Amino acid sequence: MTRELSARKIVRTLSLGAVSYLALSMESSGDLQHAVAQSNLPPVTVDAPKPRVRQPVQRSQSTRASRGQRSVAAAAPRQAAPVPYVVPSTGTVGTVPPAYAGGQVATGGSLGLLGNRGVMNTPFNQTSYTAELIQNQQARTIRDVLANDPSVRVVQAAGGGADSVFIRGFYYDSGDYGLNGLYGIAPYYSSGANFVERVEVLKGPSAVLNGMTTGGTGVASGGAVGGSINLITKHAADIDITQITGTYVSRSQFGANMDVSRRYGEHKEWGVRVNSTYSNGSTPWDRQTDEFGNAVIGLDYRGERARVAVDVGYQADNLTPPLRFFGIGPGLTSIPSPPKAGTNFQVPWAYYKPKDFFTTVRGEVDVTDWITAYAAFGYHDSKIDYTYPSPNITSAAGALVGRPGLGHETFETFAGEAGVRAVVDTGPVNHALNANYSINDRTYDQSVLSSAGLIAWNLYTPPTNVARPNLNVPTLRLNTNVNIESVGVSDTLSMFDKRLQVTVGVRQQTAGSRVTNFIPTAANPSRPYQETTLWTPAYAVVVKPVENISLYANYIEGLQTPVVVTGLFQNAGAVFPPSKTTQVETGVKFDAGRFTTTLSLFDITQPSIITVPGLPFPTRELSGRQRNRGAEINVFGEITPDIRLLGGVAFIDGVQERTENGTNDGKKAIGVPAVTANIGAEWDTPFVHGLTFTGRVIYTASQYVNVTNTLTIPEWTRVDLGARYTFASPWNGKPIVVRAAVENVTNKAYWASAYSGVITLGAPRTYLVSTTFNF
Repeated sequence: MTRELSARKIVRTLSLGAVSYLALSMESSGDLQHAVAQSNLPPVTVDAPKPRVRQPVQRSQSTRASRGQRSVAAAAPRQAAPVPYVVPSTGTVGTVPPAYAGGQVATGGSLGLLGNRGVMNTPFNQTSYTAELIQNQQARTIRDVLANDPSVRVVQAAGGGADSVFIRGFYYDSGDYGLNGLYGIAPYYSSGANFVERVEVLKGPSAVLNGMTTGGTGVASGGAVGGSINLITKHAADIDITQITGTYVSRSQFGANMDVSRRYGEHKEWGVRVNSTYSNGSTPWDRQTDEFGNAVIGLDYRGERARVAVDVGYQADNLTPPLRFFGIGPGLTSIPSPPKAGTNFQVPWAYYKPKDFFTTVRGEVDVTDWITAYAAFGYHDSKIDYTYPSPNITSAAGALVGRPGLGHETFETFAGEAGVRAVVDTGPVNHALNANYSINDRTYDQSVLSSAGLIAWNLYTPPTNVARPNLNVPTLRLNTNVNIESVGVSDTLSMFDKRLQVTVGVRQQTAGSRVTNFIPTAANPSRPYQETTLWTPAYAVVVKPVENISLYANYIEGLQTPVVVTGLFQNAGAVFPPSKTTQVETGVKFDAGRFTTTLSLFDITQPSIITVPGLPFPTRELSGRQRNRGAEINVFGEITPDIRLLGGVAFIDGVQERTENGTNDGKKAIGVPAVTANIGAEWDTPFVHGLTFTGRVIYTASQYVNVTNTLTIPEWTRVDLGARYTFASPWNGKPIVVRAAVENVTNKAYWASAYSGVITLGAPRTYLVSTTFNF
């Protein structure tokens, strides 16, 4: 089968990696500091223009390198100092904002149309998690990284192979993740974390910055109205990298990661970086195995006035059996207690096999010292084969029913953008001008064969004796397409040495979609292509009364794709045009030099669809609203040279407004906990050099499961503990890092989340161990 994951392919990849190591590592040498920090790109300034002349001196380190530096191993012979490369403020290719003190988050991130911005010059709440954090926390997929963010909660089932989330209490589809600024190009349901340099989490709508997202099947998206997530891939740093990491995850999941990077040319113009991972074995869930692997190559060129970056990747997963969310059956009066942690409630013959091919190309040219033109293109081909029932809970005693389906899905997505960034001084006012055109096209195809009847079992009894029924009833054959085009412009006016910054922007968005149903019904008809055009503005301001304090405010909008009415409604087949979500936000940021605290207050209003009674069937109307108001406090950095903190707390009041006949007005929104908190800490022990202890606490308040607020899942708290030890290799003097962690130390069984009439289970106690070797 095309691109089928197999042990033979992985062995071939690892063998090639070993040969590459033997050939390349002869060139590799470096001191201990470079060896440990080698996965970090060189620091740059992302806000102020820089001269483009290369200086024949080594780049100074603006942040403390990886925590493993404290090892006292003798340094290996030094390489020649790399020639530093400077990217102008109007450029983004070839650089990411450097890590902040502590190394866990970056000093800034990418803001789409606005380019790269530092935290203190960003009029939004954004957190960019680093590759160092990803490696030290042994993150397997992006959902493990997002566990650090108090404003984000994963809403898909643990052990289910999908990473959809809530951001600020609003749904964000796993198919909307960005890859190098192109949304919908990352692996569709879940992305491995091994090839990612930054995980950028922007809270709040972002239509002006990033445009509308396609979402889901391409014709019904929650939109990036609560926030968005962009993944930046790894590219070759100035220091050679040859790194292999062996991994273990309970119960018997063994694997390996490979990271090899080189730069070539007289001025190190050409770079190549290869990342791959493979793991296989039993997971922490009973009766579940998971075979997962990917390979991603990043190529780049950085010339005097032009830069190009190319990424090509393939990822595949074979999850047997996959865990699913639980639907809430009609008439259910209370949610049953969760089963014992680690219980696998899925039938043994279920499987889930996604395969993703993805690529991005991004280039830019400095037309002058103050103008940069850029263009990017991305392609993503995703294929998913599966067989499973999605169980519905029908009683408080845990009775389950479900209809198994044999399905095949494909997502084909094209994304592109082109634009110009310019910096212009007009007397006392500096202008950062941006103009951008973007396009996104997704075609989705789905076919499902189901059983003639339902199967039944119980939440607390593993269904190992449930036979696989015949799956030969054509249930769904659907093809959809969405095409999104937009033009955006913005201007950031800076005065008084950037103490006052005012940003104004607008984007014209055209969204079109069609539905072709090859098994049409009155409840699920076909629909020809239709499109709508609308404008979305944004305004933002940053005020710095003193250098280390930023006050900011913004008004910005988000867009959802057109929604098709399906089901037994009088207006089935009707199309609701793209709807606008609005946000008003204000906040303050305080940077103490090595420790930063931010406070944000936000008010987001999203249109929602309600059901209106009628005969012979009810109708659907886009006249309801969900309003989430809240406050976020985030902290990151070092409180002492040996103690680091990362986390925060979010308070959200999510309510329903303009409901049917006002019945549920003022009642809480589904799946929006009033309080979510994350706090993580690291401590470098004084009694053993190179030994670091880590810990994290995650808290989520209770959540309502239905619109009438009669069903709830209780609050939960998860505790994670870990340690890592860095010591010098007796063979080459380079560091070896051993990491060990336990997630959900108490093995607590809990309902993790609620979303749109479904609930999901949290993961059981999970052991993680890894060892990283540098060559």
